[in-house]
Amino acid sequence: MMINDEIRMYLRLHPKWYLILSRYPQEFPTMIEQYKVENKLTFADRIEKVGTMLQMIEMLL
Repeated sequence: MMINDEIRMYLRLHPKWYLILSRYPQEFPTMIEQYKVENKLTFADRIEKVGTMLQMIEMLL
């Protein structure tokens, strides 16, 4: 899996993951999931954003 710039920045801000991944590379999916949770990129967060946008549109109409 390619590491994009956002994930690199996450690693810089959370250096504990360097240690974890160096010893347990199989934990990479766990780190990605933690990144998604902290940056609100999960499926539930996306649904919430759509709901908020729909409420805003409803107010405008």
